[in-house]
This record gives sequence, C-alpha cells and structure tokens, in this order.
Amino acid sequence: MKKYFFIFIILIAALFLYGRYIEPHTIKIKEYTISNSNIPESFNGLKIIHFSDLLYKEDTTEDDLKKIVAKINQYKPDVIFFTGDLIYQNYQISEDDKNLLIKYLNKMDCSLYKYAVIGDNDEINDNQYYDILDKSNFKLLNNNKEYLFYKDINPIKIIGLTNTMNISELLIEEENITPIYTIVLTHEPGNINELKDYNFDLILAGHYLGGIINIPFYGALIKKDHTDNYLNNYYKINNTEVYISNGIGTEYFSFRLFNKPSINFYRLNKN
Repeated sequence: MKKYFFIFIILIAALFLYGRYIEPHTIKIKEYTISNSNIPESFNGLKIIHFSDLLYKEDTTEDDLKKIVAKINQYKPDVIFFTGDLIYQNYQISEDDKNLLIKYLNKMDCSLYKYAVIGDNDEINDNQYYDILDKSNFKLLNNNKEYLFYKDINPIKIIGLTNTMNISELLIEEENITPIYTIVLTHEPGNINELKDYNFDLILAGHYLGGIINIPFYGALIKKDHTDNYLNNYYKINNTEVYISNGIGTEYFSFRLFNKPSINFYRLNKN
C-alpha cells in the first residue's frame, strides 16, 4: 500500500511541475477550414490567424513572444485577429515592456491587416493598450466595423465588439456596400448570448483560457467569469459558427494542464 501511495504522490508532483513550468510555454497551432456559401469568391482560400489572451508577464515571457511570432509567420496569414487581453491586469508595465511588445507585435506579418478588440484586462490598461496597438499596426475595433476588400468590390464585414450596446447601429451598411459575409470579434464568450438572433456568419472570441485545467473525457475544470458555459473550442448556433481561442497566457495562477496555449489558424472555403 505504501508503494502505491508513494507512486501516487510522485505522479501528482510530476503533473504539478508539468502544469506549472512546461505546458504554459508549449504553444500549438489549431487548424480549421471554414466553409460557407456566403464567403465572396475573392476571399476563397483566405488565411486567418486568431490569437487571444496573451496576458503578458503573468506567465508569458519574451521567449514565448519569439515562439508566437515564429509560429504565426510560418503560416503566412492574410489577416491576423487578436481578441483581447494583451497585458495581465495586475502587472505594472514598464516602458521597456511596452517597447518589447511593440517589437514582437510588429514582427507578426500578414498580407492584409491586423485587427484587435478590447478585453477585460485591456480596459484596466487602456491607454497603454491603445498606444501599443497603434505602434504595432493593429487596427482597434471598439464597437465599430470595417469593410475588408480583397481582389474585387465584394468585401467581408468585420465587427469588433467591446460590448453589445450598439449592435443595431453596426448592422447599418454604408451606401453601395452590401457585404454578404460578416465576422464578429469579441473578447468574452458571454456576449454570444446577445448575438444569437443576428445570424452572423462567424464569431471569434477568447477569455476563458480553455478552462485552465482540462480533465480527459470530462473537459474544462475551472470556469472563468462571463464564460456562460461556452467552454468548448467550437459551436454552431443557428447559422453562426463560433470559435473560442484557448489563449496563450495564464491568469490568477500560472498553471495549465492538458490545455496547451494555442493559436487558431483558419482557411476560408467558399462552398
């Protein structure tokens, strides 16, 4: 009996050390194909990178930033989306930290544009966040919309939501512009509850970090605020596809188990 108890203690210690020091720095790419007849012909094959919850300095280091940039650039994306939480809210960012983030965010290459939305941690560090994005060539979408044109006159509409207060205004199209495919970027999955009836084509979110600890055959063990049970990577709600990033950093405590930090890669496919 003592022998089994000793093995059990060693196993628990090994899992703890792995979840504390190894897995939080092991970044993977999750690849998806998004097929939809609404995708304009000109966007067929478009490559999108989606990353979220960097949470710099809670657990994310400069070495991690180097890995992230290398993994993103190897996919040669056309568009990059960041769905919020750049800096951990309890970290007092220095000028050196700002310059470091600007340096690596600028190194993320894409053929078109980089877009970002505001997360709950970003609201606390808002002036720093806005400045870093501006100097890193990210377009901030703060309850507003952009039309992305590529190859012809048929755009994709991109909506960035900090909250859902002005959805009706964002649905109004500009004169002579009639996008048929709409992507919504939002940080908190809880916003999805108020977006269900609009039949957007694609929603990308982050925030919940995959539940921090995932138990095999059970799923996410720890639920963050405002997840509203959206704890999986993918949902189909009416005609809307929803992808939720597991994020890169950690929050509250530096630990991930069976839940590697990840970046999502999507390829659009007109069917």
